[in-house]
Formats: sequence, structure tokens, C-alpha cells
Amino acid sequence: MNGRSVAEHLGKPVREVLPAIAPTLEPLLGRILETGEPALNIEVTGETPAQPGITRYWRASYFPLASDGIGAIVVEDTPRRHAERALRRSGADYRAMVEQATYGIYRSSLEGRFLKVNPALVAMLGYDSEAEVLALELDRDVYVDAAERARNIERARTLERISGVQVQWKRRDGHHITVRLSGRVVRSEGDGAIKGFEMMAEDVTEQRTLERALQQAQKMETIGRLTSGIAHDFNNLLTVILAQSNLMGKALPDATPPQVRRDLEELTEAARRGAELVHRLLGFSRHETLDLRPLSVPEWIREELHTLRRLLPATIEIRCDAEPAAGVVEADSGALEQILLNLATNARDAMPDGGTLHVDVRRTRLAAEDRPLHAWVQPGAYVSLAVSDTGAGMDPQTQAHVFEPFFTTKPAGVGTGLGMAMVYGLVKQHHGFVHLYSEVGQGTTVKIYLRLAHEQALPATPAGGEERLPGGSDAILLVEDDPHLRAVAQRLFEKVGYRVFAAADGQEGLAAYRARKTGVDLVITDMVMPKISGMQLYETIRSAEPPDQRVKVLFTSGYPAADFRQALAGDPDVAFLTKPWTASELLGQIRSLLER
Repeated sequence: MNGRSVAEHLGKPVREVLPAIAPTLEPLLGRILETGEPALNIEVTGETPAQPGITRYWRASYFPLASDGIGAIVVEDTPRRHAERALRRSGADYRAMVEQATYGIYRSSLEGRFLKVNPALVAMLGYDSEAEVLALELDRDVYVDAAERARNIERARTLERISGVQVQWKRRDGHHITVRLSGRVVRSEGDGAIKGFEMMAEDVTEQRTLERALQQAQKMETIGRLTSGIAHDFNNLLTVILAQSNLMGKALPDATPPQVRRDLEELTEAARRGAELVHRLLGFSRHETLDLRPLSVPEWIREELHTLRRLLPATIEIRCDAEPAAGVVEADSGALEQILLNLATNARDAMPDGGTLHVDVRRTRLAAEDRPLHAWVQPGAYVSLAVSDTGAGMDPQTQAHVFEPFFTTKPAGVGTGLGMAMVYGLVKQHHGFVHLYSEVGQGTTVKIYLRLAHEQALPATPAGGEERLPGGSDAILLVEDDPHLRAVAQRLFEKVGYRVFAAADGQEGLAAYRARKTGVDLVITDMVMPKISGMQLYETIRSAEPPDQRVKVLFTSGYPAADFRQALAGDPDVAFLTKPWTASELLGQIRSLLER
């Protein structure tokens, strides 16, 4: 947005990089540092060195960071401001601006019907034509909660203009989006009663996701600093206790009663357990001292399998699929072993009656398209270490807190709640990323992403350093019950040229396939879904199609699904992909399957 390189920004004062905006921005940043209060949805206006003489607009949210800095999310707002002007114009200029605007623009009645919409609004809601949107009822088909629209109308009775009101809408595919509305209230000339609204609608779902991710990162950073301080003080106390108990043990006379010696040994053992607790706390707060060395992950995981087999009971089957050329990372083998053992221990506890632990090592690539699922990733080549189980799984509420220290679902006295916190801290200390996917009653997958080491040969990328994501013009039927994953995947497919039909469950997917079966090249389906499972959908499709017209099927799942993989091993038109996937993994698997 500023027309300068990253290097021209780093370490420079605001007034040097943004001289036209600095007089407004510097006092605002000073207040945030002084008060610790965030500043949300701030409008910033000015010029940039790259385009002098041209006024531009931004919306920005600023957050104080625990490290005495400020995090910011800045969104270009110039097109919206230009579109607002278009609403006040008439004639051909008005129509052209409205039709070409990147923001949704509409006129609606008080009763809740669209009277006029532009193409951007049609696309935002996921429909194919203006006529389909004009047939909608806002209360029933657009608002997630009809009462929210009623409350906003009540507030608008005393207003002439509406600015920055956030509402929850739903797309045609059922995916919920956060929309910011701005515009004016249309009133009758006689009594001034509300007739309707002329509004601009901006989809801010991804911006809000980034803001929540920033707040989560800030929270974890604050907890880490607090934990580090407590751990260091606690460590000093334990050092004194251990040293004194050692001296006391040596000073005891030979005639000391055995009970006294046992008491002293119990005291020493308790102090040692406390030291182990401190060790885990330091792992979470990223103050553990790491010895980073080049490490081949496939070779390392094969050696660690012997440790896992000693750790896990015989009722748990261990399966490993390590890509031999996955690559080398800069890692501390001891810390990586702690990560693996913590994940395996949690998997064991989630499968008290036995199950399957699946360890998967792959080379992958994270791109900008992965940020809706992995918010803060740096695009590039990574080695992915995935640990999956077929245990009880976790609900969304548990997943939201799983990396926080001392959070545990185990009974009192069974766990410390530091295992996943330690995983989080050690992965961050390796400058990596961790992502968790879980389905209640089906299992959990935790994926660790570590940067590929520089000495390892990287795949060639086009000029500019960004990998071209593979695509095509094939028709894909996407069947996924998670609305967020469905929306992300659908937008990704459309971006690279595929034609996509989306369904929210197996039954809906089967109906969509029957309606378009001659025009579907690939079915992508989750394994576990309501009404009809992915396996049932596959079996129904196979039983109805001619042998020479077999559609390709790609299964996605958050757990190993080992039995299904074995049962379908003889079908060359089937492939599997483990969640959480990356854009390059998903698109690469699609091309591989379609080109067989």
C-alpha cells in the first residue's frame, strides 16, 4: 500500500515513512502506549510517497503488545470511500461506479426485501444472479439472527446516516460472514417515516479473524511473560530446597532413624518434581535453551518410533508414513522429542480402550492462501510432522484453550495441563507453527510446521518468490460440513480456475451429484458428516455409475481412517488427505488425482 520495500520500513520513524499521516498517527500511538487501550476501526487519511498528490484512505486497528510495541492491521479503504461518493452521484457515472465497485451496494425496503443490488453483493452472498438475490428475504435468508436486523432498524429511527455497523450474514452455502454496513436511511417526504435503506456492505470476516488471531497471540505472549517470571522465582526456591536437603542428608549421623531419612528423601523427590514443572513452564514461555542443529526429520522419526512403542500400550497400533525426502530442519532433537512424547501421551490418554496413532512426515509449502486457517504463517517451504489419533476428540470450546498452561480435561491429580502448552512454546521457539484439528468422537490431528533448512535444495519458484498454485477448469463437488473450511476451500478452488459446487452434508452432496453427475470431475468429501457419511456417499456413487465413467474421489479427514484406506487401496480413483491441510497440499493432491 505504501509503495516501499520491507527494508525501507523497518527501524524507520513513522514521520519518515508516512510524513503526511504522522501528525495524526503519532499522538494516537502515544496514547495507546500510555493507556494500554486498543484503538479499533480508526479512519486514516493522507498521501503516500509512492503516489504524492493523491488522497488515500485506510481503516486501521491498533493493539498494545506485551513487548511494549504496537500491532496493527491496516486495510485500504480508498475504494469504499470512492464508492460512497458514487452513491451521491447520478447518471452514467453513478451506475458505472456502483456496477464496478468491489464493495456490495444495495437498496432495501423496510419490510426486508432487496430492491436493487450490484454484482459485488451478489458475489458476496454466493449467488449466481441479481434475480436470485432480489428474491431473498433479509430476515430469513440473509441475517443469521433476524432479531439483529430489528434492533438495528430501531436504532436507525433517530439517525440519518449509518456508519460501520457490523452484522452477521449468511451466504447461500450457509457460511456465516461478518459484514460492515454504512449508508443512509431513506425516509418519506411527508412524515419522515423510514421507507428503506441505501447501504454499502463490506465483508470483514477475514479482517476480524486476523484481529482475533492477534489478540490470541497477545494473550499467549502475556501469559508467557507472567509464566516465565513465576518459573524463574520458583526455580530459585527449589534450588535452595534441593541444595539444603542434599547437605542435610550428608550431615545426618549414622544413628538417624530410618523414618527421618525417608522424610528427607520424600522432600527431595517433591522438589525434583517441582523442578520438572518449572522446566515445562520455561518450555511454554520460550525461555528453554535450545541447541539448534540440522536434523533430518524422516530419519529422526524412525528412531523415535522405538521410544513410542515402549511408551504406548499394546492396544494402540502405531503407524508411520514418512516421506524419505521430506527434508532437513534446524531443530533441537531433545525439544522435538519432548513435543512428540507430549502429543503421543495425550493421544494415549484419549484412547483408553486402544486405537491407532498415525505419525506422518511430509514436505509442504505454506502460502498466503493458507492464512484464513493458519493466521500468521510466513510463505515458504516447511516440513510437516503430523500426529493423529482415533480417540475421543475435542469440542470447539476445548480446542480454544488447549494450548493454555494448566488447562486440562483430565481428572484432578492426573495431569498438570502443561503438555500442550509446552508443545506450543517449543514450536514457537523453533520459529514454527502448530495447528490442531479435532472431531468429537473421531479423533485429533496436531500438525507441526518447521521451516525447511537453507542447505536443503528448494523447489524452483517463479520470479518474485511465490509458488504458482496448481489449478484447472475441472468441475469439483465439495462436500464438507464445517462451514469455515467449506468457504475457504471453495474460494481457493475458484481462485485457481475450478468450477465448484458446494454441499453442507452427505445427503445434500448426494443430491448435488445426482443432479450434475455427468458434469462432475472430482468429488471432495469429508469422512465424518451428518445424515450420510463420506464413505456412504462414495459407495452410493460407485454403485450407480458405469465402470467406464468413474468419478475421482478425494477423502479428507482429521483422523487416520486406516481401515477405510485399506478397504479402498484397490481403487486407483481415490485419494486421502489429512486435515488440517494446506493450500499446496490440497491443490497438489487434486491435480495428482485428476491427472492419473
